[in-house]
Amino acid sequence: MEQIEITVKLNENIEKALKKLEELGYKNIRESDIYDIYMTQSKKELNDNNIQYILSNCVLLRDLKVRGQEWKKITYKNKKYVDGQVISEKKVNVNCDDLKKAKELFEYLKFEKLIEVKYHVIVMAKDGIELAFQEVENLGTLIEYENLNDFCNKTIEEIQAEKMRMYNFIKKLGINIGKDFEIKKAWNLIEKKYLKK
Repeated sequence: MEQIEITVKLNENIEKALKKLEELGYKNIRESDIYDIYMTQSKKELNDNNIQYILSNCVLLRDLKVRGQEWKKITYKNKKYVDGQVISEKKVNVNCDDLKKAKELFEYLKFEKLIEVKYHVIVMAKDGIELAFQEVENLGTLIEYENLNDFCNKTIEEIQAEKMRMYNFIKKLGINIGKDFEIKKAWNLIEKKYLKK
């Protein structure tokens, strides 16, 4: 199964945006804290032109806290790109009791830490639609909207049309968002840290 998502920048105060959604009948269904460490074997090769390639070959050490419970995972995201845009994504997750030991294992295999991504998530839902407000350290507040349908046999044009529909759906809610709906957290943080953008 291949899913799609969009991620947009929130251009207004998060409390104001959440209040707008509450007035439209959306409910806060969960909050979580996520801490990802991206590990790569290609850090020394990093430049403006190969961020996508390097991220495609990263493993994530993920620490997820939801409602007082904690899950630790090793994650690989198999993303399909066309012209720098993510067309679909398939995740492989392996539960892991000890992320410190996992990091040590990957370091023995010549992986090193590329970037850390830390964020608090507030998920608002109504009628089966979930909007995840992500307060990302050193990046700002984003909104992620995942489409849970299977896009495995869809054309690029169908996927792009669906992403535009999802973007317009958020705009119609009266939330002030940026024009880019392909924001990539790790990518942007890598640019800020290593390439000074």
